[in-house]
Amino acid sequence: MKRKNKKKKQREPLVDSHINGLSVSVIERHRSAFRKFLGSGRSGIYVLRKNREIYYVGLASSLRVRLPQHLKDHLKGKWDEFDMYVIRKGKVKYIPELEALLIRVAKPDGNKAEPKFARHNNVTKKFRKALVEEVDELFLSASM
Repeated sequence: MKRKNKKKKQREPLVDSHINGLSVSVIERHRSAFRKFLGSGRSGIYVLRKNREIYYVGLASSLRVRLPQHLKDHLKGKWDEFDMYVIRKGKVKYIPELEALLIRVAKPDGNKAEPKFARHNNVTKKFRKALVEEVDELFLSASM
């Protein structure tokens, strides 16, 4: 009996490309080269850093427009380098969830509010209740 060679279905990556640790001066001094390199319609997540520490995490439907905006807005002067992660076109719907996850984990100073997930079950209270019930059972069985 012959075995069929099943091709393993490769998962399509979420991140198309990324850049890490670029100085803010890249955008300040070479804005046209930055915009040209990125091209249009590149959506993704970006991380603004100050002294290598994460200061702010954001999402952008256009990275080439959004990052230069932060040179003039409320984040001006509060970051000195950035990372950016371009998300594949078919996966852009996941960007808000990714941003929320990164902000919740990193807790950057520049992100004031803790973002909410679109839909999920926060089972913290249920887990706490299960722990209390287990401890109560230990006391009940010990007193018998």
